[in-house]
Amino acid sequence: MAMQERHRWMAANVAASFGMLDKTHYVESVLGEYNNLKKLNDFLEGKSKHKHIFVYYQRPDVPNEQGELVDAKGDPKLLITTGEHEDIRIKSRAVYFLRNVVPDSKPVKSDVACDGDLLFGEMAASPLESLNTGLLDVFKPLVSQPTTIDWASCDTDQTSEFKSTLEKFTVELSQGIQSLTGGIDLPSPEPTEVDLRTLSYNEIAKDHPELVTQYEALLEQWCHLIEQYLEQTLESQQKESETSGPRTELDFWRYRLQKITSINEQLRTKERKSVMTLLQAITKVPQDVAPKNRQTVFNTLRRWKQIDISITEAFNEAKDNVKYLTTLEKFIEPLYISTPAAILETLPALMNAVKMVHTIARYYNTTERMTNLFAKITNQMITKCKECVLDGEESDSLWSKDPQLLIKNLHSCIQLNDSYQEQYRLTKETLLSLPKGKQFDFSETLIFGRFDLFCRRVTKLIDMFQTIHQFTSLSKHRFDGMEPLVEAFQRIFQEFQIKRHDLLDFHNNRFDRDYVEFNVRISDLESNLRQFINQSFESIASIEASLKLLAKFQSILQRDSLRSDLENKFAVIFHNYGLELTHVQDQYEKFKTAPPLVRNLPPVAGHVTWSRHLYQRIESPMLKFQMNPAVLAGRDSRKLIRMYNKMAKTLIEFETLWYQAWVNSIETVKAGLQATLIIKHPDDGMRFHVNFDWEILQLIRETRCLDRMGNVEIPQSAKMVLLQEHKFKSYNHELSYFLKEYRRITQNIKPITTNLMKPHIENLEFKMRPGLVILTWTSMNIESYLDEIWKELDRLDMLVLAINDLMESRVDANLKVVANVLLVNLPEESELVSLDEFVDMQERHVRATTDFLVAKNTEIENAVNDLLGMIVAFELEPHVPSVTESEIIKVKAHYNWSMYQALLNATKNSLKAMKLRLSSNYREGDQPPAFFEVGLQLDGIGVRLQPSVEEIQAAINGGAVAVLKCSKMIEAWDTVTIPKNVQLILDANLPPVQGTGSQGTFYDRIAQDREILKVVLLLTGSVQSTKNQCNEYLTTFSNYEWCWKDDMQKAFKEFESQGPSLDEFEAKLKSFSVVERQVEEMQGQHQISALMLQTGSLANGLKDLAQKWKATFAKQLHKDAWGRLEAVSEMIKETGKKLMREVGQGDMDSLADVMSTLRTVYVKESEIDLDMVPIEHMYRILDEHLLSSMDAEELDKRSKLRSSWASLLEETEKKQLELAESQIAYKKDLIKTVNAFKRDITKFRAEYERSGPMVRGIPPREAVERLKRFKEEFDVRDRKQDIYYKGEDLFGVPHQQYPALNQTRQELGHLSQLYDLYVAVLETIQEWREYLWTDVPEQMETMQKTIDSFAGRCKKMPKQLREWPAYNELKKEIEDFQEVLPLLTELGKPSIMPRHWQQIMDMTGKELPVDSENFKLQALIDAQLNEFTDEISDITEGADKQLIIEGKIKEISAQWEGLFFDFGTWKTRDYPCVLAGGKVGETQEALEETMMNLNTMNAQRHSLPFKEELNGLLTTLSDTGDTIERWFKVQQMWTSLESVFTGGDIAKQMPMEAKKFQQIDKDWIKIMQKSAETKLVVPCCQNDMLKQMLPVLSEGLEKCQKSLESYLEGKRNKFPRFYFTSDPVLLKILSQGSDPESIQEDFEKLFDAINRVQFDKADKKKIVKIMEVNGPVSEIVDLQSAVMAVGNIEDWLLALEYEMQRSVRRETRICALECPQCMNGLSIGDFSNKCVAQVSIAGIQMIWTTDFQDALIRMSRDKDKQVMGSANKKFVQMLTDLIAMCLTDLGSKMNRTKFETLVTIHVHQKDLFQEVWKKAREGKIKDENDFEWLRQTRVYWKTETDHCVVSIADVDFTYSYEYLGCKERLVITALTDRCFVTQSQALGMFFGGAPAGPAGTGKTETTKDMGRTLGVFVVVTNCSDQHRFRDMAKIFKGLCMSGLWGCFDEFNRIELEVLSVVAMQVESICSAKRQAVATFMFPGELFPIKLVPSVGYFITMNPGYAGRQELPENVKALFRSVAMMVPNRETIMKVKLASVGYSQMDLLG
Repeated sequence: MAMQERHRWMAANVAASFGMLDKTHYVESVLGEYNNLKKLNDFLEGKSKHKHIFVYYQRPDVPNEQGELVDAKGDPKLLITTGEHEDIRIKSRAVYFLRNVVPDSKPVKSDVACDGDLLFGEMAASPLESLNTGLLDVFKPLVSQPTTIDWASCDTDQTSEFKSTLEKFTVELSQGIQSLTGGIDLPSPEPTEVDLRTLSYNEIAKDHPELVTQYEALLEQWCHLIEQYLEQTLESQQKESETSGPRTELDFWRYRLQKITSINEQLRTKERKSVMTLLQAITKVPQDVAPKNRQTVFNTLRRWKQIDISITEAFNEAKDNVKYLTTLEKFIEPLYISTPAAILETLPALMNAVKMVHTIARYYNTTERMTNLFAKITNQMITKCKECVLDGEESDSLWSKDPQLLIKNLHSCIQLNDSYQEQYRLTKETLLSLPKGKQFDFSETLIFGRFDLFCRRVTKLIDMFQTIHQFTSLSKHRFDGMEPLVEAFQRIFQEFQIKRHDLLDFHNNRFDRDYVEFNVRISDLESNLRQFINQSFESIASIEASLKLLAKFQSILQRDSLRSDLENKFAVIFHNYGLELTHVQDQYEKFKTAPPLVRNLPPVAGHVTWSRHLYQRIESPMLKFQMNPAVLAGRDSRKLIRMYNKMAKTLIEFETLWYQAWVNSIETVKAGLQATLIIKHPDDGMRFHVNFDWEILQLIRETRCLDRMGNVEIPQSAKMVLLQEHKFKSYNHELSYFLKEYRRITQNIKPITTNLMKPHIENLEFKMRPGLVILTWTSMNIESYLDEIWKELDRLDMLVLAINDLMESRVDANLKVVANVLLVNLPEESELVSLDEFVDMQERHVRATTDFLVAKNTEIENAVNDLLGMIVAFELEPHVPSVTESEIIKVKAHYNWSMYQALLNATKNSLKAMKLRLSSNYREGDQPPAFFEVGLQLDGIGVRLQPSVEEIQAAINGGAVAVLKCSKMIEAWDTVTIPKNVQLILDANLPPVQGTGSQGTFYDRIAQDREILKVVLLLTGSVQSTKNQCNEYLTTFSNYEWCWKDDMQKAFKEFESQGPSLDEFEAKLKSFSVVERQVEEMQGQHQISALMLQTGSLANGLKDLAQKWKATFAKQLHKDAWGRLEAVSEMIKETGKKLMREVGQGDMDSLADVMSTLRTVYVKESEIDLDMVPIEHMYRILDEHLLSSMDAEELDKRSKLRSSWASLLEETEKKQLELAESQIAYKKDLIKTVNAFKRDITKFRAEYERSGPMVRGIPPREAVERLKRFKEEFDVRDRKQDIYYKGEDLFGVPHQQYPALNQTRQELGHLSQLYDLYVAVLETIQEWREYLWTDVPEQMETMQKTIDSFAGRCKKMPKQLREWPAYNELKKEIEDFQEVLPLLTELGKPSIMPRHWQQIMDMTGKELPVDSENFKLQALIDAQLNEFTDEISDITEGADKQLIIEGKIKEISAQWEGLFFDFGTWKTRDYPCVLAGGKVGETQEALEETMMNLNTMNAQRHSLPFKEELNGLLTTLSDTGDTIERWFKVQQMWTSLESVFTGGDIAKQMPMEAKKFQQIDKDWIKIMQKSAETKLVVPCCQNDMLKQMLPVLSEGLEKCQKSLESYLEGKRNKFPRFYFTSDPVLLKILSQGSDPESIQEDFEKLFDAINRVQFDKADKKKIVKIMEVNGPVSEIVDLQSAVMAVGNIEDWLLALEYEMQRSVRRETRICALECPQCMNGLSIGDFSNKCVAQVSIAGIQMIWTTDFQDALIRMSRDKDKQVMGSANKKFVQMLTDLIAMCLTDLGSKMNRTKFETLVTIHVHQKDLFQEVWKKAREGKIKDENDFEWLRQTRVYWKTETDHCVVSIADVDFTYSYEYLGCKERLVITALTDRCFVTQSQALGMFFGGAPAGPAGTGKTETTKDMGRTLGVFVVVTNCSDQHRFRDMAKIFKGLCMSGLWGCFDEFNRIELEVLSVVAMQVESICSAKRQAVATFMFPGELFPIKLVPSVGYFITMNPGYAGRQELPENVKALFRSVAMMVPNRETIMKVKLASVGYSQMDLLG
C-alpha cells in the first residue's frame, strides 16, 4: 500500500495544522505505517462505517496505579482514530477529514490531491465549544443571508421555520454549554493534613481552631455568592429591553433553574457537606474547648439557614415557572415564525394557554409576571409586524416597495392588534363569568399601549402610501398635462423621504410633525388635481372618450373628495351626448347618398358598416348612461332619449335598404357561372385565357363581409356561392397558373425540335378542349378536368425538360468538348523535350484522345437517338398525327453535321498549334522557341546528334499523320435509316429496318479539307531544312579527335620509354592544359531553328578527357618527387639530432655516437646536390600542373631542404673541433669518478638512515622537507650511475654494483607516494583559501572533483603507511574540507541574497563582508560554518525556494503585462464587438492557475519578502477575474438577445424591449471599442467605465431576458410543441417565421419524423407535402389541404399539425379499404408499396387482427376446424413474401428499412397466431373473448367513427395519426407484450407507466415503440439531478396541451424536493383526465390550460444505481410499475434473420 497524492495532501494538512511543516516526511511516514494507512484507505474507499476520521497529536493515555488514564511520558505522537474508542481522548487540537457528498460505497479519488470529495478541518479540545462556535459564527450567518442558500421549492413559512429552529438550537446549545460550567462556582475547602476521620469534634475545636476559622470564612463566602446571584438575576430580568419577546421569559427561568440546580449539586458534594457538618458540630462542643469565634459561627449558620430557604424557594419557583411556561412554547412559536395574518389564527389558542397558566401556576400567576408576559407577547407581535412590513430589508427600503403590497401588510398589522385586544377582552369576559376564578385584572395600557402607538403610526403610513400609490398610478397613465402635478408630488415626496425617518420607529415624534405638513401640502396638490380633471373633461369632445376617462379616474383616485367630484361629471357628459346625437344626424344627412367607405370593403358592406358605425356612436354611450339611472331621470333627458330612438330607427332602415338591393342582385351575378372555363382571344393571336367573371368575386366578398358583421341574414344562394369561394378561386388560380405554365413550357422548346414537338402540343390542346366548349364554373367534373390537363401538361413539361437537359448535357456539351480537344500534346514554350519524350507523349495522347473521341461520338449519337426515341415514345391521342420520319432524319443529319464540324475544328486547331510551334515565322518573324532538345555525344568515332534530324522530322510527320488518323477511327452516323429504338417505338410489331451499312468515317471528309492539307504539307519539311546547319556546326569539334581515339596508358608508356627529360615532361603537361582551357570557353548550348543543341555534355567529356591525360602523366612525376624529398629531409633531421648530443666529462656513450655521426656527414657532403636539384625541378613542374595534390608537410619539407643541409654542415665543423681536444682525458676521469661515487653512496646512505624522512617521531611537515631533500640527492646519484655505466661500456671497463642505492630507491618510492599527496592537498587547499569569493562558484565543480580525487588516493595508500602521522593528518584535512565544501556550494548559488548572508552572520556571530571585492574563501572557512550545517542548509533551501518564488512572480507579472484579449466581430457587424470565447476561456484558465499559484506561494513561509507584491498581484488579478466573469456573462446575454431585438419578427412584436436593448447595445459597443483599443487584459479589466457599466448592462439585459421569456411562454401556449424546444431554437424559429423556407431544418424538432416540407411551386407560402428525408431518398405524404405559411408561425404550425393528422388519417383510411384485397389478388409487396411505411405497418396489423378475430369467431361459432389452418397459411405466406422482398433490390435504404420493419412486426404476429392456435387445439382457448386474444395489441378500422382504433386488453386507443416516417421498430418479445398490457392498463386508469430495470432492458425503447403503435409522438427526456420543478412543469404543460406522450428516462435521478412538486403536477393531470375536462388548473398557473385526453407520461428507472433516489410514495401511487429484464435474444436474432431474407430463421435462430 503505497502513499498516493491524496495521502500526501492529507499529510501536508496535518503537518500544517500541528506546526510540523518541517517534519512533513515524518508525518507521511506515520500515516504510511500499515495500520494507519489501512485506516486511511478504508476511509477513502468507503469501506469504513464512518464518514470521518480524526488525527490527534498528543501523548498517548496510559493507566496509573489507580487505573486512571494519564499522559504517557515522552514526546507527543500522531494518533489516527474514528473517535469511537474511549481509550483515546482528545486533549488538544485535532484534525478531521470528512467525506463530502460521496456515496458510502464510492471511493474517493486517491490520485487527485484535493477536490470537493474530501473536506478538511480543525477542532479544539472541546468538541461542544467547537460546534457552538461553528454554528454561531459560520453557519448561522450564512443561513441567515437570503442569497447564500438556494431554498429551491421551500416557501417562506418553511424557510422561516427552519431558520427559527436553527436559532433555537444554537441558543439552547450555548445555554447548555454555559450550564456545564456550573454557573456559580462555590469554592471547595483547601486540603489539610488533619485527618478529620480520626479526630472528635472536641479535639478539632481545641487543637485546630484555624480549621474552624477557615471553614466559617468559606461558608460566609458561599452566602455572599448565592445572595448576590439571586439578587442580580431578578434585577437583570427587570432590565430587559422593550423588544424582548415571550421566549426570553422562558429562557430566563430555564437558565435560572439550571444555575440553582448547579448550586444544589455543589452543596451535596462530600467536601462541602463536611464543612456544614463540622461547623454545626462546633456549635455543640463544650465551652471549654470551643474556639473563640464560636459566636461568629452561630451567626454565619443562621444566615446560611435563611439562604438555604431562599435557594429552596427559588428552585421551586423556577421549576414551577419552567413547567407552566413550557406549555406556552408551542403557542408562542408562531409569533416568531409566522406572518401577522397567520398569527391571527393562533391567538385564541395562545390566549387560552395564558389563561390556564394564570389560573393554575403557583408562582407565575401574579399580576406583575402576567403583565410582563403579555407585554413581551405584544413586543414580539410588534417585532413580527415590522419584519412583515420590511420583508428582511432596512427601513429605508419601504419607499421602493410596491405600495399596494405594503398597504396590505400594514392593514394586517392593524388587524392583528384589533384581534389581539379582542381575544384578550373575550378571555377577560369569560373569566368574569366565573367569579371564583382568577381574573385578568392587568393594566391594558402596559399590555397594549405600545401596540396601539405602533398602529397609530401604521395608520398614518397607510394614508401616506395610498396617496403615493394614487399619484404613482396617475403618472403611469401618462395623462397629458399631468406632469407638473406629478413633479410637484415627487418633490413633496422626495422632501419627506430625504428626512430619512425610520417609518416604523413609533416613538419618534418628529415623523408626526412632518406627516401633518405632508398632508397639508397634499391637500393643496389635490385641489390642483381637481382643476386638472375638470380641464381634461372640457378638452374631450368625444362622449366615448369622456366616459373612458371617467372610468379611468374612478379606478385611480382613492380620496373621497375626489371621487365625489367625479360623480358630478356624468351630468355634464350626458349633456354633451345630446350634441353628439345632433352631430350624428347631420353626418347621416350629409353622406347618406355617398358615405365614406372603409378601404377594401365592397359597396354594400361598406354602406352597412358606415351606418352601423354611426349607430354604435350613439348606442354605446346610451348603454353606459342606463347604468346610472340618476342621469336619465333629469328634466331634459326625455328629449334626448326621443332623439336617440329616432336616429337609431333611421340608421337601421338605411341598412335594410342596402341589404335588400343586394339580395335582389344575387341571381343576376350568378349567371356568370355558366360561362366556359377557357376562351381563345382573337386579338392576341388566339392565346388562351381564363373565362372568369369578376362580379362573382364581388358577390363573394359582399357575402363574407356581411356574414362577418353578424345580425345579417345571408340568402341561401349567396351562401352557396360563398361556400364555393375556395373552389371558384382555386379553379381560377389553378387555370391561370396552368396557362402560365403552358406558355412557359412551349417557349422552352428548342428550335431544332419545334417541328418534332408540334404533335405533342396539339395533343395537350386536345385535352384542354372541354374547358373551351363544354365545362362551365358549375360543372361537377372540373376537378377531374384539371387533374387531366395538369397531368398532360406535367407530361409535356417533363418531356421538354428531359429533352432540353439531354440536348444541353449530352449533346451540346459533348460537341463543345470535342471541338476543343487538342489532338497533339505540345510542351510549354519554355520547356524542351527529347524526341523519345515527344514520341511517347504523342502516342499516349493520340491513343487516349482517339478512345475519348470514339466514346464521345458514340455517346452523342446515342444521346440523339435517345432524344428522338424520347420524343416519339410520348403517348399521343389516337387522332393526333404522330411525328414524321422525315423530321426524324433531319434532326439526325443535323447532329451528324455538327459532329463533323467539331472534329474538323479539333483537327485544324491541333495541326495549327503544331505548325506554329515549329514554324520559323513564329509570331511575326521572331525566332521560334526551341522545341526539341538535341544532345551532342561522343560515340568513339566522332561527334553526332542524338537524335538525328531525320529522326526528328519523322517524328513530326508521324505526329501530323496521327492527328489526321484520329478521325479515321470515328464512324460517321447513319443518316438514312431511322434509329432502331425509334423504329421499335413507331411500330413494335415490325422488325426494325437495317441501315445501308457503314457510312464510313469522318476521316474521309476531314482529310480532303484544303486547309488541313496545306498545314500538313508545311509540317513535313519543317525540320529537314536545318540538317546542313547542324553538320556545319559538328565539324568544329574535329580538332579534339585524339582525346577519345588514343589510349592514355599506351601513350604514357611510349612517352616514358623515350626517357623524357623534365623539360619534355613539362611541355607534355602544358599541351593538355591548353586543350582544357579551349573546352571551357565553349558555349553550353546552340540553337538551330527549333532544335536546341546541348554542348554541355560534349564539353564536359572533352574536359574530363584532357584532365585524365594530364593526371596520368603528372601523377607519376609527383610520386617520384615526393619519395626523393622525403628521403633527403629525413636524413638531414636524424643526422642533426645525433650531432647535437652533449658529451660531458666521462660521458663515453655520447662521445661514441657523435664521432660516428661526423663521419657520415663528411661522406654525404659530396653527393647532396645530385639529390636536391632534380627534386626542385620536379616540384616547379608540379606547381604549375598538379598543385592541389600537395599537403602542408610536403610543402614545408620542400621549402627547408637547402637551409637544413647548410645548418648541419656548420654544426659538424664545431663538434669536430670540440671533441678532438678532450677525448684522452675522458677515460681517466671515468675511473676516478666511479671510485668517488662509491664513497659518496656510502655516505649518502648513512646520512639517509640518520636524518632521513623515515626517522621515527618527526612531524609530517618536516618529513616532507627531508623527503624532498633526499629525493633530490638520490636523483642526482641515480643519474650518475647511468652515466658511469655507459662510460664503462665505451672504454671497456667492468661494471660496478651499488646495493645501498637500490635500497634507497625502493624506500623513497613508498614515501613519495604518501608525502606527495600530503603536499598536494595542503598546497591545493591553501590555494583555494586565497580565492576571491566571487570566483568560488565557478571553481566549485573543479574543487569537488579534486578533493574527491585526493580522498580516493588517500584510501588506496599501502597498509604500512597508514600508521604514519602524516597519513592521519592528511586524512583529517581532506575530510574537513569535504564537510565544508557542500555548504560553500550551497552558499555560492545565485539564490543567496544579502538578506540570507545577514541571517548567517546573525547566526554565527561573525562579520562576513561578502559584498567586499576582497572577500576571500578563507574568511568563510574560518567562520566554522560546519558547526551550523543544519541552520545554513535551511537558509539555502529557503533561498532556493525564494528565488523560485521571485522568478514565478516576475514570470506572472510579465505574462499578465503582455496578455491581451482577442476581439471578434459578431454576425453582420464588421467591427470588434465581442470577446473571442476561446481566448476568454484560456484567459480564465490561466487566471485560475495564476491565482492558485499565487495563493500557494503566499501560503508558503518562504514568501515573506514578497508579501506586499504577492498581495498586490492577488488583488489585481482577483478583481480582473471578477470583471472577466461578469463581462463574459453580459456578453453571453448580449449575443443571445442581439439577433432577437435588432431585427426579425420578434423585435417588431416587442418594441419597448427593442428600444431598451438599443440603448444597451450602444453602451456595449462603446465599452467594447474602448477595450479593443486597450486590448491588454489587466488594463481593460481595471477600466472604471467598464466596471461601472457592466452591472447596469447586466441588469438591463436581465430585464429584456425576462420580457423575452414571457413572450416565449405566450408562443408556447399557442403551439404547445414549442415546450419541447430550447429557448435559442425557439427564438431562431420565431425570428424566421415570416420566411417558412428558412426553418426547414427545425421541423424535426417539432414533429416526430417531418424534417422537410414541400412548398407549392407557384405560391412559396403554400405547404403541399410533408417529407422525411434520409440522404438522397425521402418519403412524401401529400397534405389533404394545403397549409398557408402566413401570419404568426404558431398559427400555421398548428394548421400544419392538423393537416398532418388529417392526411395520415386519409392514408390510413385508404389502406384499411384495401386490406381485404391483400393476398386476394393484391400481393403483399404491392400493398406495401402503395402506402407509406407507417400506414403499411398499420395495414398488416389490421389484416392480422381482422383475420385472426374472424378465424376465432368462425372456429367457436361455426365450428369451422379448417379456418385456423387457412389463416395460418395466409400469415405464413405473407411472411414468406415479405422475406422474399427483402432479397430483391428495393431501390433505397429507406424502402429496405420499411420492408424489414414489416417482417419484424409480422414475425411476431405469425408466432402469436401459432401459439394461440396451439392453445385452441388443446382446448385452452374457446372464442374471441378469451384473454389470450384480448391481451394482444389489436388494430381495427372503425367505419362508424371513421377512425383507426388500437385495443390492448379492455383499453381502446384512438390512433393519433402523428406522421412517424420510416423507422425501424422494436422486435416484439413476450416482455414487450407484458409491458404493453401493463402500460395500457395504467393509461386506462388514468395513471402513468413506470418500467423499471437495469440498463439495456429496453425500457425507453419499449415505451417509444408502444407510442409508434398508437401513432403518438413520444417525447423522451433524460432526467438528471439538475432538473427543477419548473423544467418539469414546462414538459408536462406541453404534453397536456398537445396530447403527446412523455417518457422521462432515469426519473429517479431527480432530487426528492423536485419529485414532491412533480407529484402534485402529475396528480393534477390524473384528476383532470378522470373528470374528462377540456381545461384544468395546472399547479403554478394563473389560468386553466387545455387538456388533450391522449396525453400520457411514463418514467423509467434503474433501481440501485449510484445517484438514484427512492421515489416517494405519493409519486409511486401515480404510476403503475412494470419490471423489465434482459430480453430474449433468441427471439431477436430470429426476427433479424428473417428481416434480412432468411426464410428458415427458426432453425438458424
